[in-house]
Amino acid sequence: MLRAILSTSALGLALAATPVAPNALNSMAAFAASSSASSTSHSDSGHGGVHASAHSAADAAGAGASAPADGNASAHNEPANSFVEGVADSSLNTHARATGGTDPATGDDTTDAATADGDTTAQISSEGPHPGVIGALDAKVNLETAGPGAAADGSAAANAARLTDASTTSADLTGSSTGDGEAHGLAVSLSESSTFPDQTSTGSFSRARSFIDLSTSGGGTIGGRASADTASGTTASTGSDGEVLASSAATSDVAANSVGDGSASASVDVLIDSDGSVDTAARSAETDVRADGFAEAVNDGAGTGASASGTGSAAAEAGIDDETASSSASVDLSASVSTP
Repeated sequence: MLRAILSTSALGLALAATPVAPNALNSMAAFAASSSASSTSHSDSGHGGVHASAHSAADAAGAGASAPADGNASAHNEPANSFVEGVADSSLNTHARATGGTDPATGDDTTDAATADGDTTAQISSEGPHPGVIGALDAKVNLETAGPGAAADGSAAANAARLTDASTTSADLTGSSTGDGEAHGLAVSLSESSTFPDQTSTGSFSRARSFIDLSTSGGGTIGGRASADTASGTTASTGSDGEVLASSAATSDVAANSVGDGSASASVDVLIDSDGSVDTAARSAETDVRADGFAEAVNDGAGTGASASGTGSAAAEAGIDDETASSSASVDLSASVSTP
């Protein structure tokens, strides 16, 4: 019996003296996952203008983690009074998604992150002693992602229209980003028209401007357009001692797309002016018209493209007794670029 006890004690001492690997008794691996998401949106409307903004963000780390976030906003304004007669609209949405994972080579947790931001404004107003209407708006989209499981997308649109004629402006953007990608865009448009009737003279003014600027990197893509159209602004001054007519109209349109490591932009500016008058003392008639325009399109990178176009026309007539005068002018612009 004593020999058996000694043998057992010796075995215990031998085990105590043998080093034990830290994970020898517990081979279970440790894992962790975490996720976070946030979303905010805002919109307001009043005094002939609207504004909307939205933000979405998502982060995820480790296998089994996911986080989506969405933001939406819209606003509508339709005043009709002595100062403002028009409609303005703004809308946008943002979406961000992140999915965590592990590095296949090292087994370490990987982190994905995505952010999506959008912003739109639209304004229409009448001002000055000779009522003119200005419709101005812009749309913005910014998307950024990091990590193979990250994705973001968003769209923004805005428009303004005059209730008393067909003058309009509009702008819209749609984009997305995945992995290590970015997409940024801005689209802006403005239409302006005014008339200036008087007893012995009259004038008409129109301007249409549009601009778009896009840039992307990695897994980013974005596209959009902006346009402005001023309806023919015709004004007349008539009486027993002469007659004067003047008209003007302008349009602008831009479009662009960008993908990967690229950029694209386009701009148009069309300015139209016409006026006529009669001199009751000298018994003479006079007219002046102007049509100016500029269009440009620029791109860089495979799969990108941009286009710009614009038109404008002006005319004026004046007459008194047997004296008459008339003038007209027009522009027609076009520019485009693209890569395979």
